[in-house]
Amino acid sequence: MLKVSAVMEKMKDWQDGYFKLVAKVEEPVLKYTEKAADAVSEYVPERPDWEFLEDVPTFSEFVDSQLKFRKRLVDEQAAFVRKMMKAMHPALVKMETKAPATPRVRKPATRVVKAA
Repeated sequence: MLKVSAVMEKMKDWQDGYFKLVAKVEEPVLKYTEKAADAVSEYVPERPDWEFLEDVPTFSEFVDSQLKFRKRLVDEQAAFVRKMMKAMHPALVKMETKAPATPRVRKPATRVVKAA
């Protein structure tokens, strides 16, 4: 089984805490956004049937395309990071290889006796 260092464990705890915080903040934001959208929806006109708008994506189409782009961007950057790690291997291998643990020898406690 893979041993996780205390530093990595703490980092994961912070990351999990971040996502918990974001989830707490998202809920009220979504709630109030929905209320605001309901309040103004009667004043928002229908999309006009103008010829030039045929080439303009809807909001849903635009958001979907940007989410696909985001995934591609993250995937390609992850691949680049892996290639960089491979390229840096000759230098990193020295830092990646842990030195054998040296046994710690406990020194006997010394007492200081004050002269009277």
